[in-house]
Amino acid sequence: MKNKKGFTLVELMIVIAILAILAAIVIFALNPAELFRRARDSQRMSDLRVLSSAISYYLADDSTPTLDGSSNTLCAGGSGNDTIFATAANSTVPASFVTWVNTTTRTVSGSGWIKIDFTQSGANSAPIGQLPMDPANGGITASPSTQYTFACNTTLDFELNANMESVNYKASEDDDGGDLDTVYEIGTKVVGLLPNTTTNFYTNH
Repeated sequence: MKNKKGFTLVELMIVIAILAILAAIVIFALNPAELFRRARDSQRMSDLRVLSSAISYYLADDSTPTLDGSSNTLCAGGSGNDTIFATAANSTVPASFVTWVNTTTRTVSGSGWIKIDFTQSGANSAPIGQLPMDPANGGITASPSTQYTFACNTTLDFELNANMESVNYKASEDDDGGDLDTVYEIGTKVVGLLPNTTTNFYTNH
């Protein structure tokens, strides 16, 4: 009867050490933190595209649309304070705007962080179920700052913004056609609506 030879303790330790080294190499190569940043950025781009489409649908569907909850008086050029609406607080408003309004409320009936009443054109006709929220939403003090912002003007143009975290998605901030090359911009007017500066708008890019 032949003796079956197994692995020695030294051989097992060598195999385990090799596997540990390979695992470390894989983890380093994949960079889990960067993968999480990419996932959040992908969500940001998806959220703003869906929201932009919903606002465009609302503008086309409603005969007297209001983008600010106040007959467009709070949009740029209106009779009230030019306002930026956001999902997180900011201590200083960007130049050319007066007021920064923020809430994490996601309702689509006009009391959410965007003051559009998506339901006013009729029951069950809202083009979006709830307002999206930045997946990190750390606000202006986070590194980098993360929140969604919305601005409008009295000619019913609008712009939505988000700050990308990952290296891969930073290029999208340059290629979105807007005048702010450090944030992602989408909407019907991405040039000239917001001030061409990111001072006190998004930090730690």
